[in-house]
Amino acid sequence: MSMLEWVKQEGKQNLILFVHGLKGGMETWSYDEKISFPTLLNMEESLKVTHDIACFNYFTTFTNSYGKGSNWVGRMFGSLKKTRKNLPIDEIAELLRTEVQVHLSDYENIVIIAHSMGGLISKAYILKQLDENKLTPVKGFISLAVPHSGSKLANIGGLISKNAHLKDLGILSDTVYTLAQTWLRTENKPRTKYLYAANDQYVDKKSALEISATKQDSSAVDEDHSSICKPKDNQQTVYKAVLQYILEFNTETLTIEDYDGNEFDEEYFVLKLVIADVHETITGHAKEYFYNAELARKIFTSDSDRKNLDTLYKRIKHLYQEEYEKYLVNKDTSDSLVSSLHSRIMSEEGSYLKDLLKGAESIHKKGMLHQLANKKDKIILWSDKTCLSDLEKMKAE
Repeated sequence: MSMLEWVKQEGKQNLILFVHGLKGGMETWSYDEKISFPTLLNMEESLKVTHDIACFNYFTTFTNSYGKGSNWVGRMFGSLKKTRKNLPIDEIAELLRTEVQVHLSDYENIVIIAHSMGGLISKAYILKQLDENKLTPVKGFISLAVPHSGSKLANIGGLISKNAHLKDLGILSDTVYTLAQTWLRTENKPRTKYLYAANDQYVDKKSALEISATKQDSSAVDEDHSSICKPKDNQQTVYKAVLQYILEFNTETLTIEDYDGNEFDEEYFVLKLVIADVHETITGHAKEYFYNAELARKIFTSDSDRKNLDTLYKRIKHLYQEEYEKYLVNKDTSDSLVSSLHSRIMSEEGSYLKDLLKGAESIHKKGMLHQLANKKDKIILWSDKTCLSDLEKMKAE
């Protein structure tokens, strides 16, 4: 039996996936019997042709009771119903990983909207994906009142309950600490947006905004811990903010329908990636970023645009030089070098790579990196063993 509940399943290339929190379920997202966060998004014209919508539902309750059996024999064999119990966050993340692999593998881009503990589950799943494959289908992550640093009330509850979820949610718990530290140092994470409830009595602002959260990627809403995920209509601030985030993710991740994945095979930036033995998936993404950057360059034609572009190219080149030095010192793989640069460009978009070019997203800036590599020179190489003469040999073959 699948742990997914579908709101819309029409075979789109992109998916919005809701992940509820402690003591949650579909009711987490429901304002009343007719209105819920998923159903409101399902009515959005801007998403109808691009996204399917589903909810990941896992078992959670404050009790660990198995029923009314008078002894352990009765509890184990008194019913044919499936025994359910609260699982640790890490194990629920494994269940989510299985659901994605089995049921959602056809989706090219996934946006996760997670509430409270659901955000920690989602982070654990994303980290497992990145550790295993260096990539994740999750291209956008929206955090709604997620206790990234734990919850004080979970600590208090943990004193009177052995509930696995309360234990994981406590401030300075091993789970919270490990997730926070691993997330902070992991490259190639999805773009993340943080919303915190100003009237939240369970997750305070400090916990709801992760250490790495920037002002650009975080916002306050006039809600509490429960109402932040139950908008009553499409005019609510939290709803509009989430929709805006999804549309931002779209500009960076939606598949380009007229893009031919093989059209750049003989370009220098691709040959450099091939010589360095960079994984074909990362190389494929580099081609798409390059395509986007080429389209963007055709848009920015004024003198002021070109001046801003020139500044951006110089800064991206500087980021490459910094990461290449780390690559040499740490003796990393070429995959790690490319991945870390893609992640670095995304993380620096709101600061070092901030620019005046309206419409220049991080996907374009990652493409600009590969534009710089599209020459037969040593300005940008992905391996210290790359020989420039090999480029011409590959071109001739």
